[in-house]
Amino acid sequence: MPKLTEFAKISGTLDFTPIGAVSAGFRLDVPFEGTATSDHWEGERPVKGIDRVTVGADGIQNLDVTARIGTGKEIISYQATGRGTAEGGPRELITFETTIEEFAHLNSAVACALGTIEKNQLNLTVYLIED
Repeated sequence: MPKLTEFAKISGTLDFTPIGAVSAGFRLDVPFEGTATSDHWEGERPVKGIDRVTVGADGIQNLDVTARIGTGKEIISYQATGRGTAEGGPRELITFETTIEEFAHLNSAVACALGTIEKNQLNLTVYLIED
């Protein structure tokens, strides 16, 4: 039976940038910056990315995220896809890429993330899906 193991907590500030009406709904880009904390490293690591959001007529948000944790040669890159609503926070499925030997296991990992958004503040908890 699969289990979820907490990997990291991400906190950040969102910058909502409307693009406008598109065929699938209303599009906005949401660049974000913040920090990631984890039991897997000491202190905070910077997080920076962009979420391309399309809001359908039903209010459901389609999320397409590209981001990175860390700086210089110590980067964990990730991509996420997911859903959100005005009432509920983001729910994402995540894959990673990194050259950091200590985190090489992430290259074959899949994670999920659950979060909240209050005004322009994001709080997200990332869980590795393990068997």
